[in-house]
Amino acid sequence: MGVFWAILAAALHSAVPLGVRMLSDNLPAVQIVFLRNFLGLFFFLIFFSFYGFGKLRTTKFSFHLQRNICNFVGMWLWFEAISMMPVAKAIALHFIEPLVAALLAILFLGERSRATRWLALGTGLLGVLIILRPGVIPIGVGALMALGSAVLYAGVSVYSRHLGRTDPASTTTFYYQAMLTFFALPPAMFVWVMPNSTDIPGIMVVVIAGTAAPYCLIRAFRYAEAGALLPFGFLRLPVTAGFAFVLFGEPTEIWTWVGAVLIFGAAWYNTRSERRARL
Repeated sequence: MGVFWAILAAALHSAVPLGVRMLSDNLPAVQIVFLRNFLGLFFFLIFFSFYGFGKLRTTKFSFHLQRNICNFVGMWLWFEAISMMPVAKAIALHFIEPLVAALLAILFLGERSRATRWLALGTGLLGVLIILRPGVIPIGVGALMALGSAVLYAGVSVYSRHLGRTDPASTTTFYYQAMLTFFALPPAMFVWVMPNSTDIPGIMVVVIAGTAAPYCLIRAFRYAEAGALLPFGFLRLPVTAGFAFVLFGEPTEIWTWVGAVLIFGAAWYNTRSERRARL
């Protein structure tokens, strides 16, 4: 069951950047952020209308606020990056997120600094350099945005681990949807473009896949450990690369694959090492 939910989560996560790319020629990135969270918020309002709004009580509101400021800027940068560069390359760079989260956990959660973490982080950075090949090709603003988004999402992961000790996942997700809707509305209003009928499929993909993917991942973690499920996250790259080639004619460079394997392998190694250290 853990594998089933993990594969489904990877497939849904793969669909989000494809939906963003479908919309990026017509809609600004911040407007896509707003639509993704505003429409997704309705799912959670329906959920809480059945199970009670008392579940929204929290003693960690400031942590939710800090988490979702990182989440908002990270998602904005991520959607901008997808509109500027090949989707598969953006996803490959985003694989650095769990390694940065491990570093932030040392700095802000007081977790033990182990040699295996530094080895994994160094290997992951080598993978980033292979993908970007600085000095050989221009790095580009889109690549910097993808990396900035990964760093901010790593911060979100650290906040999530802290909030997970006190607040249920449904509460954290509701504040995520509500706050990002609130944050995205003012800038979206300044650049608003009225969606047309051809934008509806892309909007539905972003909203449905973006809302369902985190739920599937939480379900997966109920049945299996993170170390066992992490490799299935790598499915995002071949799935997205295949659809990007079919839908948008985007080929994926060999250097993207090599770098992605190094980054993802480093993240998997770090997760396995952390698990052994806790036993």
